[in-house]
Order: sequence, then structure tokens, then C-alpha cells
Amino acid sequence: MGSDFDIVQMYIIVFPIMFGTMAAFFLVIGLRGIITKRPFLVSNKWLLWMIFIIFIPLILQPLFFSPPDMNIMQWLNPAIFIVVLVMMWFALKGYVAYGVTDTSFREALLDALEKQQLPYEETLSTMRLTSIEADLQVSVQSWLGSGMIKIKQREHRALLKEIVTKMNDHFHLSSGPIKLTTCIFYVIMGVLMVIGGIGMVILFQNIGDKM
Repeated sequence: MGSDFDIVQMYIIVFPIMFGTMAAFFLVIGLRGIITKRPFLVSNKWLLWMIFIIFIPLILQPLFFSPPDMNIMQWLNPAIFIVVLVMMWFALKGYVAYGVTDTSFREALLDALEKQQLPYEETLSTMRLTSIEADLQVSVQSWLGSGMIKIKQREHRALLKEIVTKMNDHFHLSSGPIKLTTCIFYVIMGVLMVIGGIGMVILFQNIGDKM
């Protein structure tokens, strides 16, 4: 019973952190777009940090709450979470754009490349920066109001950051089209996460009180 009580107490602490982290991420991103009514780009590292904070307690749980007869199968979930984190680390490179349309994203990118004096060759999903032999990989989901930009060559990440800064400057000064579907969805998700976190805390407190 003592072990079960400790697990319940851990969940009372962990779940607010998990749900609070997700709620903060979704609300900050969503409200920024809705309040400013301008597109913007943010680094995917913030999404990675959110995933990291959520998964770490789940990964470490067997280290602190392991029964005497614990077998290898009880390490399966932590192993899966670690694999997902590694996959996310490689997959979520670059920057995500919110509130964009095909037109606004393209205009901001071309304006940034012009200000950086970077000649380019354009293909379906890649901007080849011919002067430095680098490839910008871009995609836009206009109906969602989101996009992505990353650079293929790791040594040019500092340049990508400069390009993104110029794009954000363009969005700040421009009054072009904006699509807030993703931002609205994020605000709804954030509110649901707050409600879910409070509900989980109440649930586990009731369970703890009955022990």
C-alpha cells in the first residue's frame, strides 16, 4: 500500500507539470497569433523541450517505483519513450511558421533572401542557395496556416536563424494575409489541457484519500 500511495502522490505532482507544460506551449503559441494577428516563426526546439519535460518522468518512473519482481517488460514503455525522443530530436529541426499562407510565407522568405543577398534556385520544396551550396527545405500547409523551414546542411544553421529573423521582421511590418486555424486550434488544446490537468489532480487526490 505504501508503494501505491507513493505512486499516487507522484502522479499528483507529475500530471500538473505535464499538462501545465503542454497548456503553456499551446496557449502561448495560439494567443500570440490571435492577439498580434500577424504570422511568426518559432524554433522547433521549444516543442522538443515540451516533449522532453513530458516524457522524462515517464522514462524515470521505473527507477523510483520498481517492484521487487520487476521484469524486463516493465522497461518497455520507457524504452519506447526514449526511442520517440530520439526520433523527435532528428525530425524536429528548423523552424515552424504560424498564421501563414502560401503567399505570405513566400513573400517573407524571398524578402529575407534578398536582404541577405543570397541568390537562389527554386524547386518544388527546396530553395537552393547557389552562392553557398546550401538547401533550404520549405513546406506550407496553407489551409492550416502553418509552415516549416529548415536547412539541410548543419554548418549553415546560423544562417537559417538570420533568415528566420528577417522573415519575422517582414511579418512584423507587413499587413499581408494571415490564416489563424492552427493558432485557434492551439488555444482550444491549451484550455483542454488545463481542464485535463486539474481533473487528473482531483482524481488522484481522491484515490489517495481512499488509501
